[in-house]
Amino acid sequence: MSYSLDSGAIEKVQNLVLSQFLEEKLSSVDCPAAVIPAGASIESLERLSLERFRFRGKMQTASIEDFSRYSTGYAEEGTRCFINADEMRAVSVFNLGTLVNPGHADNTALLALKKTAPYSSLLSINGERHTQIELAEWLEDWAENLLGFDAEGAVLDAKRSAAAIRKISIESIQKADFEDQDFSGKRSLMESVEARTQDIMPVAFEFKCVPFEGLNERPFKLRLSIIGGDRPTLVLRIVQLEAQQEDMAVEFRDLLVEKFKDSQVETFIGAFTA
Repeated sequence: MSYSLDSGAIEKVQNLVLSQFLEEKLSSVDCPAAVIPAGASIESLERLSLERFRFRGKMQTASIEDFSRYSTGYAEEGTRCFINADEMRAVSVFNLGTLVNPGHADNTALLALKKTAPYSSLLSINGERHTQIELAEWLEDWAENLLGFDAEGAVLDAKRSAAAIRKISIESIQKADFEDQDFSGKRSLMESVEARTQDIMPVAFEFKCVPFEGLNERPFKLRLSIIGGDRPTLVLRIVQLEAQQEDMAVEFRDLLVEKFKDSQVETFIGAFTA
């Protein structure tokens, strides 16, 4: 007598054999796990336990002090901090492990510096065109952070600078020259536009602020430009902004390196992806 098995029976036999094989393998692992008969998949039982099998998580903050305190508090041998100074970010990886015994690298702390309100406002106005009233109101709003300078270098307070900008008027002067000769003619037309105000006119500014929480206060120099027309248009531009950003990145990097100097956290410059 011969017996034949249909495809369903064969699949059940395969699942039973596979389940038995997986149970034998799981008996030697540290983390408790069980074999699910349907499809013979593996399901962790960690969520059913009172405690986790191992600590893991992701701490996020914009505070350098909290980031360094958390990182040193959980640091152990092999903990590494990767500093991305260009993006003003850093990540500490506590279970990176080694090449021989690699970790899961899923227990981390992330630092992402946030721009302060004064610095965000400064960047928003940089290079933008504004009317007299718009720029004057911005100068008044941030008067505590600003100093103005006239063409001679004398210091003007922000409110006095704002008052001068409100009173700007544009004067346009045209001059035409004509020359006629027997066999030729020449004509030239020149126009000059000059901005005038009843008060002393500021030509530059200095804006002091802390750009990111945890960094030092720094001065930003701004140059004022006036574009003529029916109504004057004013533009403030930060002088050497890229150089200032590079200096802030170096300050951020050096600050974190100093924070971790006497701890088990080893610092690297760059980004990390597990």
